[in-house]
Amino acid sequence: MGRNRESRNGPLNHSADAQASNADASITLNRATLNKIILKEESLKQAEEKGDVQISGNHAKLDEFLGYLDSFDFWFNMVTP
Repeated sequence: MGRNRESRNGPLNHSADAQASNADASITLNRATLNKIILKEESLKQAEEKGDVQISGNHAKLDEFLGYLDSFDFWFNMVTP
């Protein structure tokens, strides 16, 4: 999360079993919880309050990072007529 993303577009990639030693914040959750958040069955805050998500480090930096992510309608046209 420490990289400057201003005026840059790009994919969010992950590496299994890897963690940056200089990360501003870390979030830990299992796939089932991530699926619930993606499907908007619960919010990140709700999952954290239930203990299904652990956040360490600078919460403000995590909020800043999440603000960079686009949100899309769940159902959208792949091809428009």
